[in-house]
Amino acid sequence: MNRDTAAAAAAAADAAKRKEELDRKKAKLAEMKKANAAASSSSTAGSRREGDAGGVSPRGGADSGNSDHDQILRDLGIPVDSTANSFAGTSSQVGASRHPGLNGENSVASDGSANHVHAPSQPNRRDPPATMRHQNVSTDLVIATDSGVAFPAPDKSKETVSYSKETQTSGLERPSGVHDYYDDLIFEAPAFEWDEEFPVLSYPDGEVTDDFKDDLHNAFHQQTERQRQLPKLPIRPATDQQQSVDEDHEEKHIVPDVTLEQKQEIMFSEDFRKFFDKASRVIERALAEDDRGIDIFVDYKGENLESLEGSDVEGLQVTLQRVFADEKNINSRGISSMDISTHFPELVIAAYNHPEENSNDPGGLACLWNLKFKKTTPEEVFRCHSALTAVSFAEFHPNLILGGTYSGQIVVWDNRVSKRTPINKSQVAVSTHCHPIFFLKVMGSSHAHNLVTASTDGRICAWSLDMLSQPQESLDLTTKQSNKVAVNCLSFPSDNWNNFLAGSEEGTVFAGCRHGNKPGVVETYEGHYGPVTAVSYNPAKENTDFSSYFLTSSFDWTVKLWSAKEKKPLYSFEAFSDNVYDVKWSPNNPAVFTTVDGSGSLDFWNLNRETEIPILKVPLEGSPSASRLLWTPSGQQLLVGDNSGKLHVYDVKEVAGSRADDLTQLEKTIQELRLRSQVTEEAETASAAVMNAHNRLDQLAHS
Repeated sequence: MNRDTAAAAAAAADAAKRKEELDRKKAKLAEMKKANAAASSSSTAGSRREGDAGGVSPRGGADSGNSDHDQILRDLGIPVDSTANSFAGTSSQVGASRHPGLNGENSVASDGSANHVHAPSQPNRRDPPATMRHQNVSTDLVIATDSGVAFPAPDKSKETVSYSKETQTSGLERPSGVHDYYDDLIFEAPAFEWDEEFPVLSYPDGEVTDDFKDDLHNAFHQQTERQRQLPKLPIRPATDQQQSVDEDHEEKHIVPDVTLEQKQEIMFSEDFRKFFDKASRVIERALAEDDRGIDIFVDYKGENLESLEGSDVEGLQVTLQRVFADEKNINSRGISSMDISTHFPELVIAAYNHPEENSNDPGGLACLWNLKFKKTTPEEVFRCHSALTAVSFAEFHPNLILGGTYSGQIVVWDNRVSKRTPINKSQVAVSTHCHPIFFLKVMGSSHAHNLVTASTDGRICAWSLDMLSQPQESLDLTTKQSNKVAVNCLSFPSDNWNNFLAGSEEGTVFAGCRHGNKPGVVETYEGHYGPVTAVSYNPAKENTDFSSYFLTSSFDWTVKLWSAKEKKPLYSFEAFSDNVYDVKWSPNNPAVFTTVDGSGSLDFWNLNRETEIPILKVPLEGSPSASRLLWTPSGQQLLVGDNSGKLHVYDVKEVAGSRADDLTQLEKTIQELRLRSQVTEEAETASAAVMNAHNRLDQLAHS
């Protein structure tokens, strides 16, 4: 307890001592301030007297006062920077010597009178020197070409203090890296030097005369003219441009921030998919096309289909125009069927059969190719579960594509939807097809039409595209021995949806009808010794004599010309070295047809010119086995599909052309072929009779 009391008493004593010492120092400081004030007043009075006498004295007494102040501040525990004080005094002296007349100070003329000059608080680089802005000047002004302004000194020696640009801009330098727009436009150009463009005025002794006023007026007029001749600086346009940019930025739609989930939702939306799909097609066509006259914005999914028309190129020669092959998707598949759109003749759909062994690709594949553009990729790629054996466009539904599969199902694709798998398909049942479908086509009119299919199960069915669960009609083809006809191919005459020709695996061609008193097989044509691969009706109109002629191809390496009115072939074309896979009449010339065989040869035949050999043989590139043929509606292009998956496009000229006497000449040719066939038949009959006679003689001799 005593110890705490003693400590408290000691602390109180120390505090009292400190207070007394502080009061003493404050009193001493007050006395020193009074002394300094008295010394300062006396010094100021002496300076004024010396100024009247013409002398200039620095501010005295400040240094001694400052040392006392510093000592007092140090005693109080406040640190003092002596360097700053000395610098402040020195700078004030230098400012007084180098800048008389600035900051409201007086400048002295040669006659001893004080001239008050007001300088701006903040210098401007575009403004002239301070000496050019004097007002109420009572001395004479003269034009000077010096780079500075001289002020006469107040002493007898007339000391001259000069101002220069370096002096005026001292301490106003910009930091490094800061770019001044006016440095590039004005001050770095020789034509804008300050001394050359703006005369500097000095103040000599004496009064202002009339000559000086005239000189001043002339100098001012000269300066104004030079300023007019200066190139206009793009200061205002830059401001206007920036303002317009700001206005455009304000008018632009501000894109809101979206999250990752929202971005994914947009990318997977149906609208974005349609936009991206259409934009990518247009860009791909634009990159591949050289001809600027081609419309690359054709949309084959649009609703206004009547306004979109395809066109074929005319006047072409028999040359290979291009080859379509999509190795990424085809994967060594062969082309099994082809069809061309009636709405867009430049669109071709090609079906591909089984993929190569040990492949993970789905069985069915169809590619939509475009003959108009030079792009080498398909417009669309469609897939299904089973290999495709037939494909066709829906004639009255331009966005639908139909496919017949190896399993016996019918599949339907729609190019307006995002998925490339079937939107509809039939069922495999007893009442439907259960074998490969080798023919399907929409037949009828725009108001009443059906999908007609034929399969190797010996059945021809008629379907409604709106309902594929069951066929609307079903017709079983049987022979006289009640055997089902395994249909490999089917053909209908032009504008006739009832009568048909069916080629079978047995090598027999069956003629039949879908409706009537006796629907089914009505006639048989025997002549081939192998499966019939194709049947082609002559494209002549039905009411002409040539509409009854048809061609057939077979694995027996022959192509035969038939007449529906005769059971035997009119002629057999045997200039082949392999199986003949397809035969097609030309849509323009009734005497011209083409064939393809397993040796990779494309043969052109013209009955009016030659019947023994083709008029032109075109080997396919790489000599693959050719599988399918397809003429364009104009007859100016021919499509050939091979077993390697390539689609060859040929342009034809003379071989597909027609003349006015083609029908007359063809009639004569067919008569000659008939006579030739009769002669050949008679010769074969006679030869057979001779052989029989020789055999009987041999038998009698041995007996």
